[in-house]
Amino acid sequence: MSPEAQDKEAPDSRKVFVSEIERRRRRKEENDRDTSFWRSVGMMGTVGWSVALPTAIGTLFGRWLDSRLQSGYVFMIFFMLVGVALGCVIAWRMISEKM
Repeated sequence: MSPEAQDKEAPDSRKVFVSEIERRRRRKEENDRDTSFWRSVGMMGTVGWSVALPTAIGTLFGRWLDSRLQSGYVFMIFFMLVGVALGCVIAWRMISEKM
């Protein structure tokens, strides 16, 4: 093949290559847009559970302890607040890892 023939083929193959890359980029952007909504919904659910579960466990443990020691609501409130704080720390770490 002569160098002149290679020069004529090169621009066409470059155009095909560039158009293929552009098509793939557009398709990836569309997929990212579609999954970003559901990814956000999933993240909100995960953050919610990571706060709610330690809070519920702390409250139940505190209530059980209060019933054993007959101390009113002291331990329930204390462990509920500990659960909320722990849940917030867990949620903060999860969000920081994802970002």
